[in-house]
Amino acid sequence: MDNTIVVSIIAASASIVVAAITYWTTKSREREADWRKEKLIHYKEYMSALSGILGSNSSPESKKRYTFAFNSVALFASQQVIECLHQYQELTRLSQVPLEAHDKLLTNLVLAIRQDLKLNPKDNALTFKFHVIST
Repeated sequence: MDNTIVVSIIAASASIVVAAITYWTTKSREREADWRKEKLIHYKEYMSALSGILGSNSSPESKKRYTFAFNSVALFASQQVIECLHQYQELTRLSQVPLEAHDKLLTNLVLAIRQDLKLNPKDNALTFKFHVIST
């Protein structure tokens, strides 16, 4: 076989492989971005519902909304988020919730959500603090 034909076949094969890899990589990134966007929507709903049940504005409707948001998170959240969510939920079931423990578990939950969304993997768990402001 002539060398030019062999070189042409190799070049054509290489370009097909490169195109396939590029296509697969691009589609993978698009799926990841879509998945992250969907997670963000649900996490926003959860945090909004959480804000609705804190303080004096808690109503049966806001508790229903929170329950739905809480249960929806389990469909897509990482195991770490679900574990933090359950720890937070167990604490908040108590009749008297210690504020320091509440804020610590809520901070852990927010950090886990941020890590799951890949927002800022350099968050420092030792200095990061979060608490919900209620009306």
